[in-house]
Amino acid sequence: MKSFFLALASVALLCVPARSEVWTLSSYLDSVFRASEDIKTADEDVELAKNSYISSLAAFYIPNVVFSASNSPYSVFNDPKWQLRNGNTTAGTSANLNLFNNFKDKLGLDSSLLDRTAAGSRAWQVRQRVTLDSLNIYYNVLRCKLLLTVGRSSLKSYEEQYAKVQEYYKEGLKSYSDVLKSELGYRTSQLSEATSSESYKNALMQFNLSIYRDPETDIDLQDVVEQSTAPLPALEESLAYAAKNRVELRLAENLLKRQEIARTGALIGWLPDLSLDAAYNRQGLGNLGKLAALTTNPTYSLTLSLSLPVGPATFTDRKNYVAAEIGGERARRSLHNLGLQVKKEVITAYLAFSTTLKRYEVSKMKADISKQSLAIVAARYGEGRAGIIDLADAQSDDLSSQSDLANALYDLLLARASYDNAVGRQLWK
Repeated sequence: MKSFFLALASVALLCVPARSEVWTLSSYLDSVFRASEDIKTADEDVELAKNSYISSLAAFYIPNVVFSASNSPYSVFNDPKWQLRNGNTTAGTSANLNLFNNFKDKLGLDSSLLDRTAAGSRAWQVRQRVTLDSLNIYYNVLRCKLLLTVGRSSLKSYEEQYAKVQEYYKEGLKSYSDVLKSELGYRTSQLSEATSSESYKNALMQFNLSIYRDPETDIDLQDVVEQSTAPLPALEESLAYAAKNRVELRLAENLLKRQEIARTGALIGWLPDLSLDAAYNRQGLGNLGKLAALTTNPTYSLTLSLSLPVGPATFTDRKNYVAAEIGGERARRSLHNLGLQVKKEVITAYLAFSTTLKRYEVSKMKADISKQSLAIVAARYGEGRAGIIDLADAQSDDLSSQSDLANALYDLLLARASYDNAVGRQLWK
């Protein structure tokens, strides 16, 4: 008896439909960030640039210290040949630090810092781009789902109306032409519903593929309940914000600074090489490898050197300086042109959002009016005061207006995201 109830419970569990996995926009973005190969590569580049800067920083401030010890346990000079004695051991400590070399190390350190900053900016850029692509995918699923709901609702309306027209025809209240036209509307609505279903399934597969999952995995997305209908700041404020926060401008400024460093380095190459080095050397480590008495130990020194190479290297230095000058001018032109492009993008995104917001408001009004109009025309058709053409037009207008409203809603969300991206505002939390 117990086994019977266990089997019955198992069958009951199998008969319960499996619930789809529910996703929020936040959980989806988290999964995309973990799965994105572009983000992983960008983060790795940041880590490489960070360690490169630390290495340059250490080389600039920390002396090079070497501890050494050596012994020849086997040698032709040993008697016996194999022996390990303290007297045959040499050991010591040495330290060297370049204190000055015409600021070349300082320029290299500044360049390495700029590289680290640029790597961080590029990683932010990649994450921003991935977020914008992900928003398009997420909203497209919701858009297709809403369009499918609208299509199914319309199909149900066409089906009910088709059944009524058939009844009217049997009662002699409507012509056979009305039946045919009503059936055509019903079949067309079926096609529209099938098309919407196809689009929704494709959107779901694209969603799954974006996080590297089986495309047929069943999912359910939490809708975005708050529409971004708040007005934007003034255009002048948007332009000022973009000038301070667009990462592309920061990267262009970074490149200009690198070119200025290259120009300074090339200019230094024309000057005599002035170098100041500190050295320290101590023989012996404790009782190991100590020098004989009266031997100077440790030894230390400051060495100042000056050199001026003349020959082919001079022309190489001139070539490097000219190249750095031209690179700087190109970087300045690029920064100026990029500033103009950013200004255009902000204005375009600003106008696009304003237009999309107005389109959403009009679509919402149109959808309400079309629904009321359909109810009125359907009632008048049932009373014989409207023709089948009027009814078909009203049904078509209602379907079109509801579809337009669905599209306008998610177009508005994407327009807001495009505006935030244009001004340089972070899209993810």
